Amino acid sequence: MLSDKPQLHQYVLLVLLGAIWGSSFFLIKITLESVSPVTLTAFRLLFASIVLSGLVLVLGKRFPRDLQTWRYYALIGVTGNILPFVLISWGELHIDSGLAAILMAVVPLTALVIAHFWTEDEKMSLPKVIGTITGFGGVVLLVGPEALKGLGDSVLGQLAVAFASFCYGASSVFARKVGLVKQDPIVNGAAILLCASLMALPMAFIVEDPMSLDPSLLSFGALLMLSIVSTAIAYIILYYLLGAVGANFTALNNYLVPVFGMVWGFLFLSESYDTQAFVALGVILLGIIITQIKGAVYKRLGSRFVMNGKRGEEA
Repeated sequence: MLSDKPQLHQYVLLVLLGAIWGSSFFLIKITLESVSPVTLTAFRLLFASIVLSGLVLVLGKRFPRDLQTWRYYALIGVTGNILPFVLISWGELHIDSGLAAILMAVVPLTALVIAHFWTEDEKMSLPKVIGTITGFGGVVLLVGPEALKGLGDSVLGQLAVAFASFCYGASSVFARKVGLVKQDPIVNGAAILLCASLMALPMAFIVEDPMSLDPSLLSFGALLMLSIVSTAIAYIILYYLLGAVGANFTALNNYLVPVFGMVWGFLFLSESYDTQAFVALGVILLGIIITQIKGAVYKRLGSRFVMNGKRGEEA
């Protein structure tokens, strides 16, 4: 059963997840300088699975033994890891990071719609719809509406990133629907990444030639960061939030991703931002707040509006 209202620590974890994934596009760009997309995906998953599997053993946790659960893990390994990782890595070779951020912001919209039809406790509501659309508008404003002008430049690259965002949204809701989020989040992350890496590694050797690559020290370091922080640690947070507060709330981290992309750019690349960026940040936060307005509150506000209207008519 979902929590009626996210707690403070869950908001903190949502922001932390956005901060971690906000660095992913930056790290992917660095890794792609000397590592090809499928190889990047395969070794990112491999290193992350080793970290989380080791953590499972150290903490004395156990993997599930039933075949059906492992089938679910394998399916999410493909739809929530291999496909989106490859598609985003390939897509970033053809489109700029600003447009990629906008396309990835489709994740909350996807999760909102799919969760409405697939789950019993995450139905669509007017506050959720308004808040989600508001947050998306904030992302467009943050990145800059001019980024949308590139929509016709590389259709395949855009479709790749857009489909990756759909995969993320759908796999998150699926994990809730089939009950995987009831499992320990560390076990979930380790098992899914293990399945994904076992499938991605052979694919890398078939499609590309990893042994012939000569990655730079910077690219290898970025790959390790992607594996340990952006994948292993992020997955523990992701599956905890999915189980505690649901797919709709968790998907809102995708609105924070470009915000932290801006923060990392300021800290490490000496980038500067104008007033529009801070206005956009306010819009994004407003959207997140609106999504958390509960139905009871909304109905109460509506009833007050109706009562005030009747009083006005009587006057």
